[in-house]
Amino acid sequence: MNVIYERRSIRRYIEKEIDTKIIKEILKSGMNAPSAHNKKPYEFIVVDDKNLLNEMAQIKPEASFLRYADKAIVLLSNMLTDYWQQDLGATTQNMLLTAKEYEIGSCWIGMAPNEELENKARELLNIPNNLRVFNIISFGYTDTIKDSNNFYDEERIYYNKYEK
Repeated sequence: MNVIYERRSIRRYIEKEIDTKIIKEILKSGMNAPSAHNKKPYEFIVVDDKNLLNEMAQIKPEASFLRYADKAIVLLSNMLTDYWQQDLGATTQNMLLTAKEYEIGSCWIGMAPNEELENKARELLNIPNNLRVFNIISFGYTDTIKDSNNFYDEERIYYNKYEK
């Protein structure tokens, strides 16, 4: 359970390659997330080409750190369900937690529902128009140490009815 509190967004990476077996475990964990009506509306692009990662870093200013990542995974939706964003959110969270379990840093880079960003990724990665680009997750080993999270706030909890 500590992995939930220890997972943080990491944007600084060191030069160390992530084993393909670990990437496969990260993907497997994503594919085991819950989804509405068990539709599993996802597809993935694993990017490990350094030139392509550098180009992806230019899609939006907040993604500039992608050029330093060892790998990135682009989450796509084939939209089999109206709940695809919720489904891919759960998929993403599983992948982030699994990366942390392997002591790999990661960061969620949002794309949808920004059509301009989605189109930039679509063009760069040859993604067909029938797929939505939900996000990009960067992965890499890091020497960055961040404190654990503890955002529990009793004032945000209500029982039975919302009462302020």
